[in-house]
Amino acid sequence: MSRVDCKSNRNIRIISTYVEDLLGDTVSLFSDIPFPEDSYRCAKDYLTDEDEWTTYETFQNIFRKAKDLVGDPDFYFNCGASAGRLQSWGRLSYFSQIFAGPNDGIRRLPFFNKNFNDIKDIEIIKPPAYDKKLRKIHAIISVKFHEDQDPNRNFIDDPYLRGIISSIPTIWGLPPAVVKQSLNEYDPEILLNEEEEFSACKLDARIENRQLTIYCPTENRRKVIGKEVLLEPDIIGGRKIFLGRFSELGGEQEVRDKKRCVGVFITESLKIDSRSIVTKGEIFKAPYFVLEITYDRSRFWNRLFQILYRRGKKGETVHGMIETINLLREAIAAKNEAYKDVEKANLELREAKEEIDKYAKNLEDMVGERTAELKKTQEELLALNENLTKKVNEQVEELSRYNKLRRYLSPKITERILLDGNDLNDMSHRKLMTVLFSDIRDFSDLTDSLEPEEIFVLLNNYLSEMAKLIHQHEGTLDKIIGDGIMVFFGDPVPMPDHAHRAVLLAIDMQKKISQLKDEWLGYGHSLNIGIGINTGYMTVGSIGSEFHRDYTVVGNQVNIAARLESMAKPGEILISRRTYSKAKSAAPVEEAGRFQLKGIHSPVAVYRVLYK
Repeated sequence: MSRVDCKSNRNIRIISTYVEDLLGDTVSLFSDIPFPEDSYRCAKDYLTDEDEWTTYETFQNIFRKAKDLVGDPDFYFNCGASAGRLQSWGRLSYFSQIFAGPNDGIRRLPFFNKNFNDIKDIEIIKPPAYDKKLRKIHAIISVKFHEDQDPNRNFIDDPYLRGIISSIPTIWGLPPAVVKQSLNEYDPEILLNEEEEFSACKLDARIENRQLTIYCPTENRRKVIGKEVLLEPDIIGGRKIFLGRFSELGGEQEVRDKKRCVGVFITESLKIDSRSIVTKGEIFKAPYFVLEITYDRSRFWNRLFQILYRRGKKGETVHGMIETINLLREAIAAKNEAYKDVEKANLELREAKEEIDKYAKNLEDMVGERTAELKKTQEELLALNENLTKKVNEQVEELSRYNKLRRYLSPKITERILLDGNDLNDMSHRKLMTVLFSDIRDFSDLTDSLEPEEIFVLLNNYLSEMAKLIHQHEGTLDKIIGDGIMVFFGDPVPMPDHAHRAVLLAIDMQKKISQLKDEWLGYGHSLNIGIGINTGYMTVGSIGSEFHRDYTVVGNQVNIAARLESMAKPGEILISRRTYSKAKSAAPVEEAGRFQLKGIHSPVAVYRVLYK
């Protein structure tokens, strides 16, 4: 599974360097791009920092904007191909200087890919070797996108990767490599109709009667440019690998019986305005991409040039390697320190829980005592001098903090925070958290048939029971809007098991509903709720004006939880893939499917929690 920030900023560094080489500056490239202003001076500084990662949407936005600025139809390939000439891949360029030749560079493509992407994997199918027939070095690699990634929306990454691979031999003074992409994972109907690069052509690609047809704008008619075929595997190293061999498609029964892989073979090349759209011999709908790489064998003079070149840059290379290794060491040390901090925080939380348990029974008495003390202090103000004003203000502020915390948190956590002298963080910050939404099903029918006083009694009892459960699981109660409830876990008190707690809370809520149904049935209505839960990076903090503020979470991941809640049927608990991965031990689940949620770009894998 790919993480949200799936593209290394090394990619944007390559794009920025190439645009600056062509146009002289990159001011317009990074305009209107959001960035963490508390850590970086400008968007360019952040997005070209090779130690940072960003989302694919940001990468794609910048890449397409760069192409528009340069105006080159082959920009994506040429940008990747510039990496070798401009040495724009950052500190990783130091590794290339210790390789024996381009063969080493090709063999280490899987390593470099993991330092550039978290959306696909590269595998060496056939390592670089001299081919006597071609009189060149020949290698074969496969590229497979992660299951949660759609290859059709990653099209511009394709020529970019081929450009980078083609530039590898140029580091050793050789001509660029020729990269032939014989197999593609794309679905031609989706790619040719929906990808921005082709949508303006209005090709209307269709697969009908086992043939791929498009509307050809230059000929003003539909024409056949491909056909479905059966892909035939080759045996390499004892494994079955598809390399482009195929046979004609037989009957449907034959295909089903043999569970064969069906691809789309391009029978006729298509060009529009001198731009190649598809090329004869390509195969689409393959299980993965296959790239054949050929380049010249390194001659004596190339090797001699590289030796002299390296000697001249030896000091720089060693310095760069040392700097890179030191940065890696610092990253490991920081991670170890973070683990120690987490252990320390866990210990403090356990100690805090023990202290909170001691105060839980007499919390109401303590609040009463403080209220009495505040009243006494106010009465004494008439006889005391001006210095006592400060003390009164401190008491009022403490009570205000208590009321503010109690609005969101359980009494136990509220008391612990007050004892520690902490408060809700007014500054927004981003962190990994879990959010839960619940809603009463068919509540509008209830409001139409009952009096407001009756609705108030039912709803007040229901919300009171739900609040008890939220406090029991130490969740933060964000909002109650009518019959809807929003809860989040993970702030202001950190908890590593926030997803686990959210799922257990949802199960207890559904069980409590079964106990409350009798009261509702007495009014002629059944009580059912739907619950949606999602885990992800969200922004949390106080939002509002000086007159009214809310401590809440916002972000795309919050919207996903809300969408899951609206999908949930009566009695259902729907959770996202990330929640499932962090709360597997909470309860058994079953796959509900992948759904395109409103306002969410990619389909979301959804799971249904099973409970008794």
